[in-house]
Amino acid sequence: MPNTLIDIRRTLHAHPEVGYKEEWTSRYIADCLRRDALETHTGIAGTGVIARVPGNRPELPSLAYRADMDALPVVEETGLAFASTNGCMHACGHDVHVAIALGLADYFAKHPLDHSLVFIFQPNEEGAPGERPSGAQALCESGILEKFNITTMFALHCDPTLNVGTLGVCRGTLWAASGRFAVHVKGVAGHAAYPQRSRDALLAAAELVSTIYLRKARESAGMREVLSICKFQAGEAFNVIADHASFEGIVRASSREELDAMFALIRRCAQARDLECGTTTAVETYYGALPVVNDDNLVSLARKTWKDKARDIGMTMASEDFSYFSTRIPSFYAMLGIAPEGKTLPPLHASNFIVDERAIDEGYHAMIALLEAADAAVSLSESG
Repeated sequence: MPNTLIDIRRTLHAHPEVGYKEEWTSRYIADCLRRDALETHTGIAGTGVIARVPGNRPELPSLAYRADMDALPVVEETGLAFASTNGCMHACGHDVHVAIALGLADYFAKHPLDHSLVFIFQPNEEGAPGERPSGAQALCESGILEKFNITTMFALHCDPTLNVGTLGVCRGTLWAASGRFAVHVKGVAGHAAYPQRSRDALLAAAELVSTIYLRKARESAGMREVLSICKFQAGEAFNVIADHASFEGIVRASSREELDAMFALIRRCAQARDLECGTTTAVETYYGALPVVNDDNLVSLARKTWKDKARDIGMTMASEDFSYFSTRIPSFYAMLGIAPEGKTLPPLHASNFIVDERAIDEGYHAMIALLEAADAAVSLSESG
């Protein structure tokens, strides 16, 4: 590959694009792959790109490595020389994920395994749950697992809570199930001087936000669900009682059943507030990814391969649409340490999110070792 992985990461970082709009990103990735003379497929699930490295034993199924490539609608405030300027930002490390995947594709094109390797550059991971299918869902529905005979999949994600040189390994559930909700409150507008003649949607919505948080804290005390309301809009003028208000948020839980319980709590709170305020409230809910559960055998293989670099971690309440893969085939998802020793980095999705770029080389070599180990282990089991 003509450019270093750090150069690739910085180029990607300077040109971020949000889900299903990764047109430049898709072209850049495809150009890198084709320069390595790799079999490259574009336009998969919209802007997705897939590359295939043939194995030495074509009768064997394929192993796959997935990298998400979309950015967030965040205005960057890092001050980096290669900072984005288009109102979007790679604030979750997807530029690092893609750079590592491109490096792996280049390496294995020169050092093929027994199994074929499929590199999946996925659009729209950040957009889920939403009105459109997530990138992983769309890729699965396009039939890539069957078309490329993929039976095992791997992925890696930046983690600012882990130091460079550390790989976070979780047995069982790593990422939570995700849900999204939107609440729309309808009232009756009126002059701000005569609030008694109206039905204040803003007041009802504000009280509803407080009620939801209070009821959630009481009804699920000691449980791990997360419910966060992150967007609130109401009214049109400073002197008119608002006849409409809306807010949106997310839910994270360890199962679909726990998501349902949180959605039911929101609806109960809305009904009670409508009775008191005379408003009418509609609640929209969207289901995102299921929990991402790591395959036990692949977890053991990763711990054995990475040895002292592997660190046991627990479940995170963030979510990942990688579950559309991991619920279908054995999969393994690890966390890549990106923080310098003794330093606390900004969190994922923050406008000042940064990465210690030494992590790119660490992730690259760690995944070479794991894919080689998986190739040998799976080949042995299949031949046996």
